Amino acid sequence: MKILCDVLDLTDALGKVTRALPSKVMIGVNNDGIKLSAYGDKVTLTANDMEYEIENTIRAVVQEEGEVLVPGKYMYEIVKRIESGAQVDIYSIEEEIIHIKYMDNEAQLSKFRLEDFVPLTGGEEDYEISFNIPQKDLKRLIEKTSFSAATDDSRPQFKGCLFDIKGADMNVVALDGYRMAVASYKLAAEYDNIQAVVPVKTLNEVAKLMEEEEETVTLYFSSKRFSVSIGEHTKVTSNLLSGKFLDYSRTIPSSYETKLTVNSKQLQVSLDRAAVMTRYDKSSMVKVEIKDGVMNVRASSSIGEISDMIKIYSTGKDVTLLLNCKFIIDVLKNCDGEFVNMSLNSPTAPFIIEPINENDAEKYVYLLLPIRY
Repeated sequence: MKILCDVLDLTDALGKVTRALPSKVMIGVNNDGIKLSAYGDKVTLTANDMEYEIENTIRAVVQEEGEVLVPGKYMYEIVKRIESGAQVDIYSIEEEIIHIKYMDNEAQLSKFRLEDFVPLTGGEEDYEISFNIPQKDLKRLIEKTSFSAATDDSRPQFKGCLFDIKGADMNVVALDGYRMAVASYKLAAEYDNIQAVVPVKTLNEVAKLMEEEEETVTLYFSSKRFSVSIGEHTKVTSNLLSGKFLDYSRTIPSSYETKLTVNSKQLQVSLDRAAVMTRYDKSSMVKVEIKDGVMNVRASSSIGEISDMIKIYSTGKDVTLLLNCKFIIDVLKNCDGEFVNMSLNSPTAPFIIEPINENDAEKYVYLLLPIRY
């Protein structure tokens, strides 16, 4: 293989695909490899950690077609330190060496065995449904739900977001047993019903690779795999998580005894202050009392106590409950608009927070569990 390419293009591509490399490189195991495939006038760089894969394609002068497997992180660290505007000549003559020439300088890296690279199989023809969605919309759906996913391995399926597609309706759901985020999105057309649990790790990387713009991305779903094409050059593929996901629609109450509207920013600031008192409390517990059009947020510790009063508009019964301060702050940080609606029943029953926005194509519902006392 012998190619000539621009250093900025190569650096950008390496920076993207190295995200898919395992975080820990094991001695004696070639799990740090990036595959370079040079054909026609393009070079495709591919890396994976056996769970998800990132592929990026750049234009290059391909003087000799072929494929090599290179030490990915080492190559990236070398290339990103090459002066901007330089042309990089990459070639392999010896069996074990890859040469990286730039200006009057040269670096050499030992190649890995190409057969050690195991791609995530499944081309686009294997996917059951595919559709386009604006980048900014997918990015927002991921960012406003993924924070609610589980982080422990006790129920691995909850370390992902459920994509529940029925006709033109798509719900993206994340939960960890204490809170749940449900984003409802209206697709441009109707598709076959499918449920797929995509690892949050994959989705967060997808969000980082996207821009907040109208340009569309293409999503692909099958019974085992998820893939997204971002622009003309980048593709992310991931295995789906197995295991039964919660029937989320049944967990949301159908009626409420208390409903209120509160200024989102005021509540967040108040909880931030309360969090000072709960900093060393694992439960991050705050007491919230709703009575006579006022919300009283209280927190105490061995250091002291704090009490904040917020004016609200409320209907129904008075209620007092204990809440995880951090969980509510996480929700409020992801709520657009000036106000949120809260709907509650008893001090121990699940309650919901809904941001008030004017976007009819999207709806967000956050369900949280109070702390029992």
